[in-house]
Amino acid sequence: ATVAALMLLLISVGSVSAILTGQSPENRANRIVEIAENAEEKVNDLIELVYADSNALELIETVEFLGNLTLYGEGLENVSNANAALDSFDYEGAIANATEALSIFRGVYRSIHIILNDYDVKIGPLVDVDELEEVILRSLDRVEDLEELISPDAPIYEKLMDAKGNLTEALEFLPNNVEDAKSSLRQANILLGEISQYLKQVAQELVPSRIRDYCEVAGQYRERFREQFRGGWDEGFDVNGFLQTQGYQSEDDFMGRFQEMIENAKGTENIEDLEEIGRTIREMDQNLNEELGRHRARHGQEATGSGSGQPGAGYGGSSGSGQPGFGGGQ
Repeated sequence: ATVAALMLLLISVGSVSAILTGQSPENRANRIVEIAENAEEKVNDLIELVYADSNALELIETVEFLGNLTLYGEGLENVSNANAALDSFDYEGAIANATEALSIFRGVYRSIHIILNDYDVKIGPLVDVDELEEVILRSLDRVEDLEELISPDAPIYEKLMDAKGNLTEALEFLPNNVEDAKSSLRQANILLGEISQYLKQVAQELVPSRIRDYCEVAGQYRERFREQFRGGWDEGFDVNGFLQTQGYQSEDDFMGRFQEMIENAKGTENIEDLEEIGRTIREMDQNLNEELGRHRARHGQEATGSGSGQPGAGYGGSSGSGQPGFGGGQ
C-alpha cells in the first residue's frame, strides 16, 4: 500500500479516476477513499520526518511550509467527509471528497519536497520509539513556550490547548501503541502549524506602540532583577555564581544581553523576539527566587524589600485584547 500511495501521489487525480473507470459506484468510491487514506499516511510520514529533525525544522519552518500543514489538515477533513459519505451510501459525495483530498495530499507532498530541496535538507526515516518520544516532548516544549506568549483570551488559545492534549495523549500511547501516538502527534502538528501562522500574522499587525509597550514592561523587569541582585549581594548571596549556572558570565553579562534582547525587539516584525524576552523573564524570575529562597532558608534570613512585588504592568496579554503577551500567570 505504501508504494501504491507514493505512486498515486506522483500522478494526477484525473489519472486515478481513469484507472478506476468501469467499476461500480460503490467499488469505485471505496477504492478512491482507500487511495486517499494511503496518500494521507504517506504525507503524514513525510511531515513527521521533518518534525523529527530539529535542524531541518528550523531551516524550513517558513510560511510556505506551515501553509502546507494547514492544507494537509483540510485534506484530512475531506477524508473524514468521504468516509461519512460512504457510511450514508452517498458514493458520489465520497468520490468527490476523496478526490479533493488526494489532490491536496499530492500538492502538499510535492511542495514539501520542493522546500526540502530548496534548502538542501536531507531527512532520514523515523523508526525508533525513543526518537518519536523525543519529537513529542520537543513539541510539548514548544507548546509551553507558546502558552507564555499567547493570552488565554486570544482566539487561537483553544487550539493551543487542543494541541497540548493531543501531545499528552501521544505520550500515553507510547511505547506500545506507536500508530495511535503518531496519529495524535499528527493532529497536534496541524494545530501548531495553524497557530504559527496566526502568530506571524499577528506580528505583522502589531503596531510599533504595542511592541514598545512590551519592551517597556521588559525594562521594568530588568530593573527588578537589578534590585534583586543588589539585595542578594547584601545578603551574601553569590549572584555571579548563580548567573553562571544560568549560562551568563556575570551580572554585567546578563544585564547587557537582556538589554540587547529588548533593543532587538523594538520595531520587530518577528513575534519570536517577544517570545524570547518572555521566556528569559519567566525562567530568571523563577530560578532567582528559588535560589534566593534556599539561600535565606540556609542562613535564617528574611526577604529584603528589593525583590518583592511585581512591576506595575504584567507581562501577559491584556484581558480581552486577543494579542499575545510575554506570558501568563505572573
